Amino acid sequence: MTDYMKAFKQAQYQSVADRVAKYYTETDKSINIPLINAGIPDAYEYRYTNFLDGDASYGGLEWSAKGKKASMVHSYTDIDLFTQQMNLSFSKNDITKFGSQLIADKRDALIAKWAQDVDDACFHGPKSASGTQIAEGLIGQLTSLQNQSSGADADCSGKGEIWLWIQEMLDDIPFAMREEGPDMLLFINEKTYSEARKPDRIYQDKIEWDFIHETFIGPKAVHGRKIGKVIITNKINAEAADNTDGDNADTVDTLGTHGRMLLLVPDPRWVGRIVSRGFSLVGEESGVLGTDQVWGWKGRSYFFNADCANYTEALTF
Repeated sequence: MTDYMKAFKQAQYQSVADRVAKYYTETDKSINIPLINAGIPDAYEYRYTNFLDGDASYGGLEWSAKGKKASMVHSYTDIDLFTQQMNLSFSKNDITKFGSQLIADKRDALIAKWAQDVDDACFHGPKSASGTQIAEGLIGQLTSLQNQSSGADADCSGKGEIWLWIQEMLDDIPFAMREEGPDMLLFINEKTYSEARKPDRIYQDKIEWDFIHETFIGPKAVHGRKIGKVIITNKINAEAADNTDGDNADTVDTLGTHGRMLLLVPDPRWVGRIVSRGFSLVGEESGVLGTDQVWGWKGRSYFFNADCANYTEALTF
């Protein structure tokens, strides 16, 4: 007969949730994307309301009791949310030996990988147990920016080309978004950053990255044309499943060969990590010889308005 009673103490359950949250907060890159609470636990979808054109007021000489009513045109998009599930099993013989942290200690590597899987899904979409992508991540939702090098292609071997790409990415985002939203967020892969930091890559009398920093990142940069945070990560490298629109957009990147950059305005009006379940225990079943647990996270990262972002095609050096 199956026993559905909980087999662990509350502190032991909490230790798993605390540890995965710590890994996600400290190591994962998508933490910088605005968080949006879906409002309904385990919701299947999130309805995003988009306000298109407001007519709020009008001018005149005197007050009028019967005037034009304020109105707002709006539309909505229903966005499917997806689970990220981790199944754990424990032997009955070991359960009595576990202290308040041992449930987490004995599954530490799996917990860390679960946090990384959620992070990867932000950029590349959730994947099934067989590894098949079941929805696009942020990268697959964009149309890549192309042919912005001075040679009208993706060749960034020349000095100043990385700076030029960043400027073109920035200029292609509407100024109203850059002005109204927070400072921009730049994801740059290690290859691109390494090239920009080479000591012999001198542009405008500076190492190219120093010139990039002075122009777009440092104190001389002004809001609307300022990058507030730079994140070096290879998680923005294109994978085979990514279906980014644009020629040469979804080329599968070779680590250490291709360059990529993703620039966005991190405003929850235009992009967000929608979450309907944080890292938590979904349920468990205790049997004669052990306990099976299902831990879960549910949500999706989504561009509500992709004009707020730009993703480069595969850059070459």
